[in-house]
Amino acid sequence: MSYVLRHNLTGVALQHLLKVFNEHFPGLVPETVYLFNKCYGEFGHYEPHFYCVSCCNYLGTREKSPMNCAVCHATFQADDNMKNGSFFLVLSLSSQLKDILENPNVTLSRQTTSEKDVLNDIQCGAEYIKCQLGEYDISLLWNYDGIPVFKSSKYQVWPIQCQVIELQPKDRKNNICVPCIWFGERKPIMSVLLTPFVNELCSLERDGLIWKNSRNVEQISKVYALICSSDSVARPLLRNSKQFNGQYGCDFCYHIGGGPYPYRRPEPLLRSETEHYDHAMAATVQLPVKGVKGPSEIMRLEKFQMINGFVPEYQHSVCLGVTRQLATLWLDSTNHNKEWYIGTKADIIDQELLNIKPPVEITRTPRSLKDRKYWKASEWRSFLLFYSLPILNGVLMKKYWNHLFLLVFALHILLQQQVKICEVSVAEIALKKFVIQFEMLYGIKNVSFNVHLLTHLAESVRNWGPLWATSTFSFESFNGTLLKYFSGTTHVPVQIVKTFLRWKSLRKRVEKCVVNTNDKLKELFSQIQNSNSVSCKAKNLTGNVTVFGPLHDTVCASHIFAVEELNGGIVCNCSSYSRFLIGETLYHAEGYSRLKKRNNSIAELKDGTLYKVLSFVSYETERNIASDTDEKNCCVVVQKLVKSRRPLCRDIQLNISSKFVYEVSETNYVYAVKTDSFKRKCVMVKLQDSTFVIPLPNNVERD
Repeated sequence: MSYVLRHNLTGVALQHLLKVFNEHFPGLVPETVYLFNKCYGEFGHYEPHFYCVSCCNYLGTREKSPMNCAVCHATFQADDNMKNGSFFLVLSLSSQLKDILENPNVTLSRQTTSEKDVLNDIQCGAEYIKCQLGEYDISLLWNYDGIPVFKSSKYQVWPIQCQVIELQPKDRKNNICVPCIWFGERKPIMSVLLTPFVNELCSLERDGLIWKNSRNVEQISKVYALICSSDSVARPLLRNSKQFNGQYGCDFCYHIGGGPYPYRRPEPLLRSETEHYDHAMAATVQLPVKGVKGPSEIMRLEKFQMINGFVPEYQHSVCLGVTRQLATLWLDSTNHNKEWYIGTKADIIDQELLNIKPPVEITRTPRSLKDRKYWKASEWRSFLLFYSLPILNGVLMKKYWNHLFLLVFALHILLQQQVKICEVSVAEIALKKFVIQFEMLYGIKNVSFNVHLLTHLAESVRNWGPLWATSTFSFESFNGTLLKYFSGTTHVPVQIVKTFLRWKSLRKRVEKCVVNTNDKLKELFSQIQNSNSVSCKAKNLTGNVTVFGPLHDTVCASHIFAVEELNGGIVCNCSSYSRFLIGETLYHAEGYSRLKKRNNSIAELKDGTLYKVLSFVSYETERNIASDTDEKNCCVVVQKLVKSRRPLCRDIQLNISSKFVYEVSETNYVYAVKTDSFKRKCVMVKLQDSTFVIPLPNNVERD
């Protein structure tokens, strides 16, 4: 079953596979797909919920068939609603959360940074701290978005997804819950879709969730939905308010909007929870109050805030929003008579861009600007954070390049793994200056809602931690996973739900099946389940260091001298590797030739120095030989990169500079450094006359 799910086998492919097995080993596995699924395809509970075809009023579940609409008084049979598609599927959120909490490989973590006034995750944010959750209580970060299913039709899947905030960031992404999924040509009716979701959350807030810990002791955890991270199209639907292109369309302040969003002095007042409640109770769809059309189902939740509970997530507002808008202004031929237009230099920019070799943490390698309409959010993110300033220096007019620097500077701060609160204020000032100058440089008509949202990013970081912690990148990635869960064009939501629940139920079945299985089979199963599992050729040398590939017994003299200098004495039996992991970060030696479009050899150490990795060396000392043990020491041989003292960019008025990007020159000095001195990987941008190194803002986020 794991193989079938991992490789998205169709029913026909599975039938053929079963026949192959039964030809070789008769009776080993069931002969038909039906019998196979009956034996191995157990999945959790899901239930269709119905709504009125005529007036879209929520009707309930199949148990209430025939169903009477209280609004238009029409009567429906559940089977008829299933045929005409006026239903959506609801999965038990309680069961999914219980499965996560009882997973022995997942632990709840309430630890935050020990440093005062430093934000390193959601739990450090001011709003999270105010919630004062109990010791075993958990909270949710959730998302709602649409996914186009077919290229030839308007049908979309609209799932609600949830992550448990109290898990480690990596575990959050790997344990996403899907409590509801809607499928159809039109957008969901929010009052209908949210009803069962909010009903279950209200029950979990009131009664809690019963589960057993690793010691088989029952715990009761109350569950609270705290943060919704959705784009600017979904957010007003959830809040039951006007979209950004309507008057008072901002979800966070009272900017009049209705078109462009120029910077106002004095700044528009921020919305408050009490005022929003009053507006919602007084408003109707025909007569909105300050952009609010009426109450929302979400208002029934105990701890969810209708203003601060939403975040201006940066994937859509910055990457797909402001960054893409700037590129369009610079390169679109409709702006050929503007002084910011650089479309005639696109080939020069492309030449530099396509030569960049990013590390594996940046999923996509650079593509031509001619293909920018196909770029994904991760590509715009990489372009903004790493490529734009070095490449556009001298190409874009100076005042526009200096303006761009303000945005890049602020995003690097707000995406750090640990953000100091004082730095958040500096980033906020830089973003406000960027917004103010945007109107002066590009004209009032180009000051879009996404540009205005930049003024709310810093407050979101104060409330809920760094931008990466509340971004929608992990949700968007899982949207792509859900689209792999069906084949064919019929019963699409049912196929997706069944496959999703089979994956969920597989873990518990495996715990019983592979207890006494040999290690090779366990490793194979792990590889089938996890596409990112460590290669079987890997070898663990120390607690946090793993090496890959062939061992090289020949180590050049300069590398041995560097190791001896680090060790303070003679070393022997040296061997080297070209690939290695430090923790979960993969490094390659500079000479590793199999990766043509990647450079995983540039690193920053904890003392701030920059190096290029030459090799990973394991060795023995006289002490090892004397004690007759197999223990080996290890270190990394590196070549130092010297930073230029002159910053690439500086804003004298704000007294800030480009401390996140370094112009470097290579040296011939070879050193050996300990593995625990590594801090993070970097992106190297090699231009014709200069080389720049930009460290990754954090080691958590993967686009």
